[in-house]
Amino acid sequence: MLHRYGSVAEELARRLAAHRVGDRLASVGELAAEFGTGRGTVQAALKLLTDEGAVALERRGSLGSFITRLDYPKLMARAGLATVIGVMPVAYSLHFAGLATGLTRAFAQAEIPLVLAQVRGGRSRVQLLRTGRFDFAIASRMAWEAEAGAGDLRLVLSFGPGSSVGEHVLLVRADADGIADGMRVGVDPASHDHMRLTLDECRGRSVEMVEISYGQAMSLLLRGQIDATVWDGGAPLVPPGLKTLPLRRQKSPPAGDTEAVMLVRSADASLAALLRARIRPEAVVAVQRRVLSGEELPAF
Repeated sequence: MLHRYGSVAEELARRLAAHRVGDRLASVGELAAEFGTGRGTVQAALKLLTDEGAVALERRGSLGSFITRLDYPKLMARAGLATVIGVMPVAYSLHFAGLATGLTRAFAQAEIPLVLAQVRGGRSRVQLLRTGRFDFAIASRMAWEAEAGAGDLRLVLSFGPGSSVGEHVLLVRADADGIADGMRVGVDPASHDHMRLTLDECRGRSVEMVEISYGQAMSLLLRGQIDATVWDGGAPLVPPGLKTLPLRRQKSPPAGDTEAVMLVRSADASLAALLRARIRPEAVVAVQRRVLSGEELPAF
């Protein structure tokens, strides 16, 4: 019995961590039906959380029980989420440094301990999320759209256009005017965005696709090993000998490559509810904008 109500207490702690003081808690009968257990087991789990000081409830007659106090660190510990581990793009630009700063601040304010790793390539981050190495992953909306059909992931937060990159551009040698037949074009297969944007830019041209790591693109261009690649327009300054050009598709509506989203595994419904309830995307983006404007230094 101890093991059973202990596991119910863990699930209940995850549910409570998505609440705020003043919220009504579902009835014991409703919780028992949801968890597939007896009323006594739910009552024992509630008592455990109450005795630990993780929650305090007030009974208001026929209205039910209302939350009067929540200790989020204790709830997180009981829920097995003493630390939430996320993964985001490498913070090589102010956009990503600002996003990392905003996420760090938002999790701290929500009293959710966070470890934020950085991994290159949306495809790689999504795969690491699927394996359980991370609790959430930051990717572009374009990457999410490429992966959504599998059904094993869910989008929990969207940070809006411009939250991932300001714009993508074409990076070429200074004597080039765009993609031309015979060019060697660098493409990073670890990135959904880089792959799709590059293919779109090269449509109708006879070019050689060269697999690269995105971080090597500039040096490969300078050494003459590739002739062009898609680039983050907000990345550090382009050195002499290279230049940037607008992508041809920028005349069309945005394709989701500039918007950052947060993904979790579909099975982690409680974590999804917790993140939706406790992390405010607008607060993350507000910090990111202050970093971009120079009003605030990156800190993550």
